[in-house]
Amino acid sequence: MTARSWLAARLAPGGAFGLWITVSFLMIAAAGWGLGELADSVRENDDLAAGDAAATAWVVAHRTGWLTTALRVVTDLGGIWMALLLIAVATFGMPLPGPRWRTAGLMVLVTGGTSTLVNGVKLLIARPRPTLPDMIAGASGFSFPSGHSAQAAAAYASLAYLACRRWPVPAVRVSAWLGAGLVVLLVGFSRLYLGVHWLTDVLGGYLLAAAWTTTVWTAFRLATAQRQGFGRGRAASRPAPEG
Repeated sequence: MTARSWLAARLAPGGAFGLWITVSFLMIAAAGWGLGELADSVRENDDLAAGDAAATAWVVAHRTGWLTTALRVVTDLGGIWMALLLIAVATFGMPLPGPRWRTAGLMVLVTGGTSTLVNGVKLLIARPRPTLPDMIAGASGFSFPSGHSAQAAAAYASLAYLACRRWPVPAVRVSAWLGAGLVVLLVGFSRLYLGVHWLTDVLGGYLLAAAWTTTVWTAFRLATAQRQGFGRGRAASRPAPEG
């Protein structure tokens, strides 16, 4: 295979190893690189991290009573109990073909893996949370990256992905991804607004979730494509029935 034909296959819309796998690998690489750069910025307190205090001060100065009440509710959409509820919704409302345990297992892998990675990076970076007077919600542990932001990004993106597979029509696809994106942005903003995370914590959570979630679903699609190809290969190898 020439380099030209190999590149053409990587950019072709169809096929198990076409455009979608190329885009997926690029997303994983970009999110991983962005997370690493952001972590370095947080450790050195330079570049984007240097503006965290100013971003928090601006948000604190613009707090209002009704918005505070609303965002206290919104922030729970990225909590562990909501993640468990979304696993149930995915398993029973939009399962993948085959046994339901496969959908549940993949959702647990996405959300559980996200939580494990978040806690690992928190211990590695050991960044303190914003100063106590700015915090108007309970929070403990280290700050970078934001667990609620990461969990929301992983869970709602997975739900949108499953919805698109279940109902593959343009209206559902657009609605699912727009809805998931809106919830993820609101959860991230709520963490900044409530003073429990810095802006770069939220961005770090998004990047971590993007890298891990894309890895899980890409691996699933590759495994499914290979299994289907193996099944077709075995069927083609069987001799045709006489008559």
